[in-house]
Amino acid sequence: MTYQVLIGAPTAALENALTARFEELGDAEVVSVHRTSREVSDTVGKLSGLDVVLIHEDLGPLPVLDLVRDISRNHPQLAVILIVNEVEPDTFTNAMEAGARGLLQADATIEQLSARVTTAAEWSRTLRRHLEAASLDVPVAGRRGSIITFTGAKGGVGTTTTALHLARIAARAGRVVCLVDLDLQTGDIPGYFDLKHRRSIVDLVDAADDISAAMLSDTLYVHPDGLHILLAPVEGERGEDVTARASRQILGALRSRFDLVIVDCGSAMNEATAMAVELSDTAVVLVNPDLPALRGAQRLIAMWSRLQIRAPENVTTLLMRHSRRNEIQPDFARKLLGGTMLRTPVPAAYRALEEASNTGAPDRLTDEALLRAFGRLAGELGMLTVPAPDDGAPADAALAAGADQHGTGPHPATVATPARGRPSRHARGESGSLVVEFAAVVPFLGLALLLVWQVLLVGITGMYAGHAANEGARQAAITPGDLAAIREEATKRVRAPWDAADTFDLAVVERGGRSFVRVTIATPAVIPGVDSPWGITSEALIIPEG
Repeated sequence: MTYQVLIGAPTAALENALTARFEELGDAEVVSVHRTSREVSDTVGKLSGLDVVLIHEDLGPLPVLDLVRDISRNHPQLAVILIVNEVEPDTFTNAMEAGARGLLQADATIEQLSARVTTAAEWSRTLRRHLEAASLDVPVAGRRGSIITFTGAKGGVGTTTTALHLARIAARAGRVVCLVDLDLQTGDIPGYFDLKHRRSIVDLVDAADDISAAMLSDTLYVHPDGLHILLAPVEGERGEDVTARASRQILGALRSRFDLVIVDCGSAMNEATAMAVELSDTAVVLVNPDLPALRGAQRLIAMWSRLQIRAPENVTTLLMRHSRRNEIQPDFARKLLGGTMLRTPVPAAYRALEEASNTGAPDRLTDEALLRAFGRLAGELGMLTVPAPDDGAPADAALAAGADQHGTGPHPATVATPARGRPSRHARGESGSLVVEFAAVVPFLGLALLLVWQVLLVGITGMYAGHAANEGARQAAITPGDLAAIREEATKRVRAPWDAADTFDLAVVERGGRSFVRVTIATPAVIPGVDSPWGITSEALIIPEG
């Protein structure tokens, strides 16, 4: 894999020094060299396969940081590296704020040059793939997506979790989706996706009057699943910059470019969230099955009505943490709140969400009940692409062919009634052949049962591995370095024979500057004496206490 590099060098001596070093690199090729900032700016837009732009700090006549800022804004997929005579803290900070991917000293070694260019080029190609899949440059004219807001009746009801999982489902269904974190003071979507991105919604405020596709490309984070994310500011106090007017313009720009805009409004109302609720096609209020949450929802909906933000009949509620053991069931909550309540409640499965939330990997949510609930909710809210009706037979063809009105079988009138009396010779012959056929099928049924039992053992092993990793991670946060204590706590969540010494393996691993507890358990085999070929591995992030 060869990376393409453009160089902006103010002198022939510097150009010769850099090109000579690149000639010794087998994975990078210098495709263009320029002496002025204007030449660099004109060329970067013409080279389709360009990965990295190296610019010396003395390049002119345009100030070099302004040049870096222009390239980062107009070509966000390009990685810009600033070459400096001496690396200083202020220079590094200013370059990062302008959009550079890094600094490189002019007299850097070939190894340093190779490492920096390779890292920047890989970042550039990854972002380019995401932007190509993003389809951000769709025509604005004639496009009007839907906005769905999610607001919590109180904190901790699961607003962010619900919004992000529904957004992922819609994106996998083929919708072009943007998830907006409008919980401006306490929003933490980066924690749920384990992502880092320097841009947020406040970067669009100053340009809210004319938001271009390039600005959105630079501001939005594109998740590998195809989901686009507009983050809340890292500094909560900057959320005050997002006024009602800015919120209207930003959401309008997103609506014109996306099929679906899902807004996490948190549980605190401000100008921006009030405007989002007012603009939304569907406003969902999330409530827990307890009176404080239900009263909170009543107050919120009443306040929206008094402020003429949204009429109560246009508000939809969603019941969270549902269980048959709850004192308050969906029917009672629906009567208490009035209006429309989604038919599908979200089940109370706190532990099932734990691993996905702690590791920043939403795809680690594997609980079938939760996944089914989120899938049904996405359908109720119209987030999924509805397939076009078949162009073949008419809708009533099944009835014409003898099916009942529910499509479950033939109409009763078309079923012949068997004659009473002794069975015929033909019938007795058929029953004899059925016995022979059944005897031939029995071995296959036994094999199928063994396979089902083995699959069940694999599922149980995966569950034990996940529980053990979580328990080990909690103990590792308390007693870091004490592997024996970590293993002892982890095995408490595992039963025999899964906890045997030759079956259970635990290790603490480092990756990306963070520590994880990794548990691997060998799946027991259905056939005795046969070694299992399946080892199930699960990891849990160690979150240090304090």
